[in-house]
Amino acid sequence: MKDNSRQLVKIVKEICHENEITFQGFSYDWILQLTANSRTMFIYGYKFPNNNAAIEQICNDKSALSDILSAHKIPHIPHSYFISPNNKQYTPLQGNWEKMQSLLRQYGKVVCKPNAGTGGHNVFKVSSQRDLESATHEIFSKSRAMSISPYREIKAEYRIIIVNSNVGVIYEKKRPSVIGNGLDSIKHLIEKDATLSDVEIDDELDVSRIPNADEIVEVSWKHNLGQGAHSVIVTDILRKKLLTELALSCVVALDAEFMSIDIVEDEYGLEVLEINSGVMMENLAKSNPQNYAIAKGIYEKAILGYLGMDNPKYKYFIQRPRNTRFVLPVLEEIAQERDVQIIPDREEGNFAIFVFKNGNRFVAKDYPFNINYAGSISLCTNKAACATFLREMGFQIPKQKYFVKKANLDITLLELSKHFENPDELLGFGFPMILKPNGLSQGTGVFKVSNLKDGLLAARNVLTLKEKLFLLQEYCSGSDYRIVVLNGQVIQAYERIPFHVVGNGHDTIGALLQEQASAFEKAGRDKKVDIGDSRILRNIMNQGYTLNTVLETGTICRLQDIANLSLGGTTEDKTSQISPYYSELAIRIADSLNLKLCGIDIIAKDITDMNNTDYSVLEVNSAPGLDNYVFDGKKQEDYVKKLYGMVFDFLESLES
Repeated sequence: MKDNSRQLVKIVKEICHENEITFQGFSYDWILQLTANSRTMFIYGYKFPNNNAAIEQICNDKSALSDILSAHKIPHIPHSYFISPNNKQYTPLQGNWEKMQSLLRQYGKVVCKPNAGTGGHNVFKVSSQRDLESATHEIFSKSRAMSISPYREIKAEYRIIIVNSNVGVIYEKKRPSVIGNGLDSIKHLIEKDATLSDVEIDDELDVSRIPNADEIVEVSWKHNLGQGAHSVIVTDILRKKLLTELALSCVVALDAEFMSIDIVEDEYGLEVLEINSGVMMENLAKSNPQNYAIAKGIYEKAILGYLGMDNPKYKYFIQRPRNTRFVLPVLEEIAQERDVQIIPDREEGNFAIFVFKNGNRFVAKDYPFNINYAGSISLCTNKAACATFLREMGFQIPKQKYFVKKANLDITLLELSKHFENPDELLGFGFPMILKPNGLSQGTGVFKVSNLKDGLLAARNVLTLKEKLFLLQEYCSGSDYRIVVLNGQVIQAYERIPFHVVGNGHDTIGALLQEQASAFEKAGRDKKVDIGDSRILRNIMNQGYTLNTVLETGTICRLQDIANLSLGGTTEDKTSQISPYYSELAIRIADSLNLKLCGIDIIAKDITDMNNTDYSVLEVNSAPGLDNYVFDGKKQEDYVKKLYGMVFDFLESLES
């Protein structure tokens, strides 16, 4: 049992040291005890306590898992259960042999394996009755139960690590192989490769054959990382999207937190092969420093999540120093020019206290100041409640209905399915519509839904989030604007343009997407654009394109339905052009919610047209950032300083 070289132990010790978690190892570090935040967790081998006990048992039982996946109509390789003859009291009177033979006849070739085994041990490929007898005898000599599944010609096998109910990493498991030199037989190439000494060689492989120079020959039919396979991170965006959707359907079905899902690509497309409740990333962590960091990040999320240390209030005290955001240096510059004392948070970079010459003292966190009342701030963070109040006060609000995520996600999905099947009657509006969490920001979990299939797929994504309340909202056509109000005055108005790329006649959409994301990062945006976002890929396909499509010069491909700047959106300044109607409207909305500083998100045809009064208020943000990339370079910096200068003037004018 002694295994001091395990990467998991090394990683967990590092995480504990960096986060002030008490670590204690037992049984040669096979059992790890972690204590922090008044909680304790045990890690047994590679088993974490994040899933409930029933899910743990289901994942360890291949045939039981197959039954669950079947019930949820999730594509998978079916596994049939057979108990050892030693437990004849549980065996049907007719026995199991005829059923075993029937499966072999049905599929022509099957795989026999322990029903609760891992690591590819005692797994047999069977194509004859003699092989079936031999495999059955071998498995039942060591295991209580066996499962039989159809053999698939696997083109590729992937592992998806799920952490806190979301995808942490996706990598392909490459089978062990040799590279031909045009001289040696496959047998000699295997013998010369020390890494293949313990690999189970495929008995159907013609080892006497001499492969061509540089020809890659897979020598095993198994993809087990503990038997010579190696891991390669998946970078193909479309492939990641498809794997993510299938993996998340398993997460929803099982209501799971932390697991690894093995998905194969075969003649039937993508199918779930197995799900492991123990998360082992030894091979990945050993492969290179970058993958070690990925594995460590995933284990850290699982540990901090279980111990309740992923709460932002707690994280403030344990996060390592990071670079300050763009706004804080600007505020420091303004403060120095106006002889305002600033007490910055040098470690975290999120907080600062400003002391004005007249004695006024104000706290800033990230972008917002404590200008607004706590009640107004809380109301704005609850989209459904805020919309209700705005409608009562006579403002135009999209129709909407909110839902509570049930403990049993299947019940929630069933409820949503009924509304997607008959939206006009049950919702009062039809497709397209918007599905979004009630209390999250920056476009997280917001989907445009066009039909039943889109709706259920989006719902499975949204239901993996921690948010308990979410909305179905009427889709409003028009342009997306944000109007910022400070103390009864519009200080900023701009149109938000959804993330998109423009064709140049020679680059693919995938290349343009990569280039655009890199440009945003170089420009210093405070949040990277996730080019693997499933919404981007869905939009590309809905427009009849693929990532390999080359757009004609000037042709626009829209990548996001929503215009959130955190999702790659851009802006066009409308401050000097906004019509009095929309300026007065924004001021009335701010006053109605008792907000001194706020950003109001409106859908309208054109806020610069006095005659256009058809609008819908989407949301009200009580803590708007004023550095929204309306301009570039020095012009942007001057503009941001001007806006925050107005905020300083207002703060200094307040009665202390």
